[in-house]
Amino acid sequence: MKKVIWVSLCLYCAGLAPLASAATSDVDARREAWVVMAREGELDRAINGLSALYEATDDAKVRDDLIALRLRAGRDQAALDTCTNCSLDDYSAVSLEALGGAARRQSDLPQALAFYQTLLLRDPDQSQGWLGLALTSIDQGFYSSASMALSRYEERFGRTDDWLEARAYMAARSDDSLSEIQNRQLLVEQQPRNEAEVQALYRLSLTLGATRAASRLLERYPDAFTGTDRLWLDYYAAAADLRLAKNTSEIHRAEAGLANLSRIIGTDGADPSLVRRAEYDKVAALVLLRRFEEAEALSTDLASRHGQLPAYVKKARADALLGLGRPEAAAVSYQDLVLTHPDMAKDPEDPLFESLVYAYSDAQNFARAERVLDGWARQEEPTRWNFTGTQRIPNPNYDRVQQLDVLLTAWRGDLESAMEQVDALIDRAPGNASLWRLRGDIASWRGWPREAEANYQRALGLSSPSEGLFARYGILSARLERSQWRDTVVTIKAHQAEDPPSVGLEGLTRDYRELRAGGVIVDAEQSDAQGSGLQSSRDWAYKTRLEAPRNAAGSRFFAERIGLYGEYEGDGLYAAYTNAGYEFNLYPATLTLAIGEGAQLNDNALAWGQLDYAFNDQWTAGMRIAINAAETPLRALRDDIYADLYQLEASYRRDEAGEGSLSLGLMDLEDGNLRQALSAGWRETLYDYDAWQLDGSLSMAGSRNDDIEASYFNPRKDASGNAQLTVSHQTPLGYRQAFLQSLQIGAGSYWQDTFGSDATWLIGYGHEWLFAPVLRFRYGVIRMKNVYDGSPEYTNRVTAGLEWRFL
Repeated sequence: MKKVIWVSLCLYCAGLAPLASAATSDVDARREAWVVMAREGELDRAINGLSALYEATDDAKVRDDLIALRLRAGRDQAALDTCTNCSLDDYSAVSLEALGGAARRQSDLPQALAFYQTLLLRDPDQSQGWLGLALTSIDQGFYSSASMALSRYEERFGRTDDWLEARAYMAARSDDSLSEIQNRQLLVEQQPRNEAEVQALYRLSLTLGATRAASRLLERYPDAFTGTDRLWLDYYAAAADLRLAKNTSEIHRAEAGLANLSRIIGTDGADPSLVRRAEYDKVAALVLLRRFEEAEALSTDLASRHGQLPAYVKKARADALLGLGRPEAAAVSYQDLVLTHPDMAKDPEDPLFESLVYAYSDAQNFARAERVLDGWARQEEPTRWNFTGTQRIPNPNYDRVQQLDVLLTAWRGDLESAMEQVDALIDRAPGNASLWRLRGDIASWRGWPREAEANYQRALGLSSPSEGLFARYGILSARLERSQWRDTVVTIKAHQAEDPPSVGLEGLTRDYRELRAGGVIVDAEQSDAQGSGLQSSRDWAYKTRLEAPRNAAGSRFFAERIGLYGEYEGDGLYAAYTNAGYEFNLYPATLTLAIGEGAQLNDNALAWGQLDYAFNDQWTAGMRIAINAAETPLRALRDDIYADLYQLEASYRRDEAGEGSLSLGLMDLEDGNLRQALSAGWRETLYDYDAWQLDGSLSMAGSRNDDIEASYFNPRKDASGNAQLTVSHQTPLGYRQAFLQSLQIGAGSYWQDTFGSDATWLIGYGHEWLFAPVLRFRYGVIRMKNVYDGSPEYTNRVTAGLEWRFL
């Protein structure tokens, strides 16, 4: 029975075999028909037909063709979804390769990796499998695995174009620019007609700043590039020039870069995106050249046309505002950048925190500057990790914070503490040139130009050639301050002509312009005193001095007009002195000579001379001789009595907070009277912090006169002593501009021979408007008690002054 059944089954299968063969042939025919239809352009219809055929037959060849057509139509995900129940082993080698590429394009990198690994396990000589495996590993950031795959490829197939492309791709993804440019260079050498590769190498060369290599590509393959490509080359060349100029201070590079940018911007038909980038970079270039007005105007125009500016352009615009003396606006921009780009706040090359501290300090908003500095200090350590994260190196921001702390202490008024701070830093780092420059700055602010120069000289010996310029500028400024003009001016002009723009050169130029400037100085005073004082009796006086600019030796011409008015016994008394003279700079001495004539009550010729000598930063001495002196009392002139004055003075200046003088004067009047006067005084700053300052002063004076009859005040002997406190408050009005209010209170005693002594006092209030460096204007009123021949005299005095410099 069993034998019969097996025989029957065999006969049945033998009958089915032709039927199965016929069915398979039919599926192949239908499959091929759909493929032919796809070749003829009816891709969508062919895909639909094959999809239906695959659902009906589950045929492997139909699946392969369906996957191929879907990929040809760009339907990567549909190709991947063709068989959701298939294992990797179910796919043919062709489909594994194709689906690996589709999965990679769809960013399904693990799935792509699985396709390529399966393909290579089945056939290790599949070149596209190794390439696919390498590219997928690169996309995942597995560069070691990618390198291994490319090595296997190289062993089997050599360094083909595909291999070079993959190596270049890995170099680009891993930021290995050197490797990428090497591989792309090899590709161009092997495929000199491949314009895409030539252009890729060109773009990479530009990105890396290799403008010469890019230029050679333009010359070698002119047909591969357009005029726009050449403009991009010019743009990158300009950017390279500006980058080098910033790092090397080579002014000609900055000017060349700016010229290139301007030409690109002005080219008709230039790529709008290129023009915009060139305009953005032009703002930075103008700031680098310290052409702040142009930079601010261009950045404002760009903001109106394009809206939000890139961070580096905003930073350049803020720098321009600070350079233009608009620190409040600059601080707003810096603060905004700190909030939106915190990585720029502590940038080791150019930290925004530093710029913000300078801006607040220039605006005299020292409290905010201190808050910024304190917050920054908490974030900085003496060392930081290098870019590899493997080694600790000195942190430049740590040094910046320390030096800014010293500067802020000085700017707030405590120069003595600032000097102590910088000395402590120098003790720890005596070879730090910037600390010695900082000490020179503080010495200069304290009024010690000789010590400042010594500090700058020390800094110069510790500086590199480029950094040494800032020390040289300090040396020259110190020499100007102490009146050593001869040869100094020639050196300054040479620096102005040859050196690149910098904040140091601008500071030196400003010092030279302001110390050289001519101007008009006017002082006036009115008093309703009845008797005391050399002039007295409802006097008023004014003095106007016109100064010419100093020449290269520091000397200058000047002219003066002094006017006096008083009332005595119902008569008005007028006198005037007009003279012209020359101030000879004979460093360390200054000799001033003048001649002129009097007017009204005073109709005689006059002459005077003064010799001043500076022994050092502390001690100076002076001698003055005046023939027909302007100090002659009006009542003496009314009586046709003239006087000559001989005066000696010694001055001591301890520092910015303390100074004093001692003066001896002899006035020889023609009526036989020899007035001998001795005076001494000392001023001490008791408090100076931010806007507030408190000064105290002591003065003593005494005189002796011959016992003769005179209509002018002529005590036989007298002496006085006074103490005074002055408190002042400064309100900022802008950069280097301020409104100063001051209140003074004083008390003392006056003694006169035969009349005894009596108390004196004064109280005064005044304003001063500082529109530096061009204009200063002051005025004030004082109420005081004097003593005249033993009788108290209550006096009002009004003062005013104007200084207008011609810069």
